Amino acid sequence: MRVEERIVAQAKERAGTLTVEDLCLGVGYTGIKLSDGSGGVSYTFRDSLGEGCGVLPNAGRLIGLPAAEVLDWALSNNLGMAAVGMAAVNALLNRDFSQGPNIAQAVDCAEDDVVGMVGWFCPLVWRYQQAKALYIFERDPASASPAGIARILGAEEAYEILPQCNKVVLTGTSFINKTADDLLKACKNAQEIIIVGASTPMCPEVLRDYGVTVLAGTRIVDADRALRIVAQGGGGMDLSPASEKLFERI
Repeated sequence: MRVEERIVAQAKERAGTLTVEDLCLGVGYTGIKLSDGSGGVSYTFRDSLGEGCGVLPNAGRLIGLPAAEVLDWALSNNLGMAAVGMAAVNALLNRDFSQGPNIAQAVDCAEDDVVGMVGWFCPLVWRYQQAKALYIFERDPASASPAGIARILGAEEAYEILPQCNKVVLTGTSFINKTADDLLKACKNAQEIIIVGASTPMCPEVLRDYGVTVLAGTRIVDADRALRIVAQGGGGMDLSPASEKLFERI
């Protein structure tokens, strides 16, 4: 069973009879509100939603769907459906965690560290400037800004280099595009694996089995406000008034 399937199974245990009260697939983020008022968000892969004018099946008739049904969307290869599904996962799993410390201040960097970072996380990029080596893997490496000692490489190179890293930072979006399972398997020599970003499912019951040591996700504290921000094209920083940053060492 892949890691995404195990996480969805954990979320289903908490879904009960909850239904979808509202949702929005925005151009930056996707958000959902469930019938108990809990909310969750995830990243929208807006450049990978296909060429058609429609993205989600049965659009306009999604309110009232069972949350358990929408959770299965997290396993879809349709990245719009997967974003909605992962937002529902996060609405259920992330609500029981409290605000944590700033991640850039809560993690260590040693001079002999070899760090691999899948996705660009500016606070952690600068935190790891004292490392022996820092590799950042991006889908479009040419679009990334220079960052001191960091080597910016294509995403496909991660599978070759991550086994050489003793510290790894993974983006929570990897659960949406189904790369998480293979990326985690590549971290075979990592002493520290951090999963970070608003798409991160706070699921220590599953993720500690894959060597993950830190989860740094987001808890939505005002689902209605979060959905307005998402609907108006907001990104991660824009969601700050409606959310709390989480940090859990597992």
